[in-house]
Amino acid sequence: MTARDGATLLALPPSAIADRPVATLEDLDTTLDPDAVWVLGPAREPQAFARARGVFDAPAFHPPLETGGDGSLCRQAIGNEGLEIAVSAGVRSLRANPDAVSSDLDAPNSTLAALVCDDVTTTVRPTALETTLEGAATLASAVPAGRVTTVLTGSEPAGYDELWHLEPDTGAVRAVDHDLIGGLEPLDDDCVSVRVQGTGPVEGYNQRHSIASLTLTADGVERVETHEVTDFGLEAVSGIGPKTAERLAERGVTTRADLLETPVQTLADCPGVGPKGAQTMHHHARVLETGEPRRLTDESLPGQDWHTPPLCVDIETDGLSPTIIWQVGVYDPATDEYRAFVERDDPSDPGSVLEAFCDWLLGVHPNRALLTWNGWRFDYRHLGAFIARHVPYYTDEWESIPKFDLYLWAARNENALLPGRTNKLEAVSDALGYESAGTGLDGARTAAAYQRFVRTGEPLEWDRHEAYCEDDCRALWHVYERLLDAPEAGSTSVVERDERHDESTRASTDTSNETATRTTDRPSSNTNDSEQTGLSDF
Repeated sequence: MTARDGATLLALPPSAIADRPVATLEDLDTTLDPDAVWVLGPAREPQAFARARGVFDAPAFHPPLETGGDGSLCRQAIGNEGLEIAVSAGVRSLRANPDAVSSDLDAPNSTLAALVCDDVTTTVRPTALETTLEGAATLASAVPAGRVTTVLTGSEPAGYDELWHLEPDTGAVRAVDHDLIGGLEPLDDDCVSVRVQGTGPVEGYNQRHSIASLTLTADGVERVETHEVTDFGLEAVSGIGPKTAERLAERGVTTRADLLETPVQTLADCPGVGPKGAQTMHHHARVLETGEPRRLTDESLPGQDWHTPPLCVDIETDGLSPTIIWQVGVYDPATDEYRAFVERDDPSDPGSVLEAFCDWLLGVHPNRALLTWNGWRFDYRHLGAFIARHVPYYTDEWESIPKFDLYLWAARNENALLPGRTNKLEAVSDALGYESAGTGLDGARTAAAYQRFVRTGEPLEWDRHEAYCEDDCRALWHVYERLLDAPEAGSTSVVERDERHDESTRASTDTSNETATRTTDRPSSNTNDSEQTGLSDF
């Protein structure tokens, strides 16, 4: 790794450390493998800091306990290739000696990725219809002008990312840039430009348990991912929540390894578990431990018995409630070929991409089925609506095409257990060994980039965004192939392995098989699934 390749900084709210068993934190450490651990402030939490230092292999820091009350900054190495961040005890500390801070941040030949200042935050004043950057005057006096400086703060949620352009010394706001995609530049050489990026708990998650993982390079923050700490340790296993975890801990079961060594009947006797729940816990724990998917039923995969495999499809839009589908990607596993339909010229014309896609699909592959990941909740839903609106002469043909959803088959219809910490495609494919293209993009960033293109005409890095869509299509097929290779329920290998490991016979699973006249796995209208996939990182 080099400073340009990036390093991982794990940002943890103190509550996510103090409330979790050591085994959960150890699993988090092993899974995310951070290069440094940041225990968020701005309040002093020495016990959480001590716990982090004792559990994680990587160095930990906690800004309120760092030296620097006189205005000096602490340097924290991230990884082993010279990459660093500057850590401040807070805005008051920056105010004590702004010249020294500015000199430190502006050091020549620096691989400084960001400044950590945990009490930088924004305040919304609804009556004035404005948002204020707290500490703007201090930042304007302490941060060098003529360049963009990244400030990381746990006082804003992970995903907050805005570029504030400030007047030197006074901190008066000149402008604020949103949806930051591509190169970042100050307004001019006299402007103090501060990119404020949040790393704190995310609204919509259990805020006490929301954590962030940042990929840093010498150019700043490349990527921010959010997780729930309950996606790690024993609570990552299906059917185990906080109360069940406590009951299991009373029986000496604190890790997934402990769980697998505990007889199914012992687990079944735990209040609220039962035989079926105990069997599922064992199965899922083994999937997470081995990274191998498990077929729970003998139900064939979508399109498995067809002569030609389905085409893998993924779309990109300008948001969760889109006004345009601006990219349709299709991967053909039969020929290992990928095709992209992209609107690069006229974002006011939603029909051209759809027309080109339908021309090709119906003209070249009229008898092929389609495959998506969570397509019935996003891709198929929006493609159907947009085709009906903008190329209605293809509506009947589109409706007749067989459509499969691998996520529906595996997760929602409970035909398989997947090894990802979540059921997002990226998490599942990564757990199954897929090597991504490393574009650094996600659904939210591609949508935001296209929104900016619509507003300003500033072109995207088209090749990068096409590579991201292609990556999703190929990842989908990788997961499909791994599920094809997974032992089917009832096979000798599965039963023997379970009997050896569990010292119990495997319970059969009753499932209902969904079939339709058009071989379409459309979910029923009353399906209720809380798992967020697709563009859930909005």
